[in-house]
Amino acid sequence: MDKESRMTSNHTSLYQRLSATVVILFSSMLFSTSAIAEKGQDHPRLERYPGAVIEHYDYKEYEEGQLILSKPYDNGDDWTADKLMPLEGQVTYIHYELPKSVSTLQVFRNYQKTIAKSGGEILFNCERPCVTENLGSLKSLVKARDLYMNGHEQLQYLAAKVGDSYISLFVNHIYETNVFLFIIDKEGLDDDKMSPMAASLAKDGKIDLYGLYFDSGKETLKPESAPELQQLSELMKSYPELNILIVGHTDNVGDDSLNQNLSNGRANSIQHQLSRNYGVKPQRMNAMGKGESAPVADNSTESGRAKNRRVEIIAMNPQVLQVAMASPARQPNARKAEVKDDNKDDEEGLGMDDVDKLLDVSEKLLDLF
Repeated sequence: MDKESRMTSNHTSLYQRLSATVVILFSSMLFSTSAIAEKGQDHPRLERYPGAVIEHYDYKEYEEGQLILSKPYDNGDDWTADKLMPLEGQVTYIHYELPKSVSTLQVFRNYQKTIAKSGGEILFNCERPCVTENLGSLKSLVKARDLYMNGHEQLQYLAAKVGDSYISLFVNHIYETNVFLFIIDKEGLDDDKMSPMAASLAKDGKIDLYGLYFDSGKETLKPESAPELQQLSELMKSYPELNILIVGHTDNVGDDSLNQNLSNGRANSIQHQLSRNYGVKPQRMNAMGKGESAPVADNSTESGRAKNRRVEIIAMNPQVLQVAMASPARQPNARKAEVKDDNKDDEEGLGMDDVDKLLDVSEKLLDLF
């Protein structure tokens, strides 16, 4: 055999071995279903249909949700519905995939019966095809944020209430039957255990303070401001991840530019006091002034001007308070401990990112020959 023939033979042999290796690795990964772990778990209010597998999962201790209570329609700008029920509480999202032998109608009817048997109430039914648009178009209606919703075939929807839980359930077909489930465990913030300042920031994201005193035209805090500063510092110590913006405001008496500078100086004075005398880290606070540009009352009266002379505290990350204030009795600690990040693959198995990387490397190697 000449040199050129031997080289061709070696290349062919190497190509065959490499191809076989790729096939073996890819096949073992596909058939070892235990290598890819499920993310999340069923909600205790509504178990999965037999044979269903969790494909996507998300859980928020406190978040917005919304039930659709009438047939959705396109108003030309976006999808909407005449009847909607906005809610807040613990929000669980689960996307299931089912075997191809299971029809969308079969699953939908099963969930209807399961809810009825558990003593729940069906608030709205939308039989197939509820709409023919891709399910992703309805994200804003259920306040699904960036969660995965897809498919437009055989769409069915129901809204239900079981105990204190509110349910949005979509069933459709994307190569196989899919279920998109949202469960909102409705609850208020547990504001009995927090200060009024924390409660306002948790609910509104901001609060106006009137207990921080300055002499007219001055930026230096007066001694009688100490109680308000103490409350503010205790808030920051109670929630060490909370960051705030301190905003100074004035009435419209005097020059606009002077009021702007005065409000900015007062806000910085508060930040300096909290950092120097109360131990609040300066990087957790920003300060600015808005002068007379954002009144909350009529400046033509003394009482109105008094309301406009204020310090506004804005929570830069109010979710820190909202999560902390969710009722401890309702927090599913066991579920939280078992939930895995849906964007991370299980440490013991191969994930889909591994599949993509393996295929990419294999294709590049094969292209060399």
